[in-house]
Amino acid sequence: MSLTSYLGLKDAIESWSHRNDVASRLDDFIDLAEAEMLKWIRIRGMETRATSVTSGRYLALPADFLEMRRLKMISGAQYFEVTYSTPEGMHITQDSGMPKLFTVTSQVEFDRTPDSAYTVEMQYYGKPDALSATNTTNSILTKYPNIYLFGALWALYLWALQEDKAEYYYAKFMQAVQTANREDSKGRHGPAPAMRYGGPTP
Repeated sequence: MSLTSYLGLKDAIESWSHRNDVASRLDDFIDLAEAEMLKWIRIRGMETRATSVTSGRYLALPADFLEMRRLKMISGAQYFEVTYSTPEGMHITQDSGMPKLFTVTSQVEFDRTPDSAYTVEMQYYGKPDALSATNTTNSILTKYPNIYLFGALWALYLWALQEDKAEYYYAKFMQAVQTANREDSKGRHGPAPAMRYGGPTP
């Protein structure tokens, strides 16, 4: 059975653990692996866009929000980049106008009250749909099934109170996450330009 499907993953977790007493808990292990991986993994398959309209200095975050990449205001046919600031460093002005800065807390906050109902485009990392009997795959499982497998085995051995094995699989899990992030980062860039050296052209 394919490891890139929900049932295939459950079968692999049980097989790799060499235990026959975990079938009823496999969903818990997968849920714990998902919660932990979403703290660390950021790949292109998780990138999404959403639009909203300003109605004040605050804007609700999308339900699947993890981390912002870019935020733009749209006025007419023009796009205006809004710069990120830390919550502590953002200067709030009493002037109204098109926001120039934003920060993210439990919501999006702007540095000023918009003077119009601007359309806002958010580009952000969103949570993939959690695996279940009705949602049998997602972008992480499809491309990096080892992340799910090692993460679930880490959770399994935490439950079994086998700390040495839990530590072993957590290290494998984090290595798989780091590899995915690194490979994805490479994929954002085109091929390196060809190097030319002096001398006649062949």
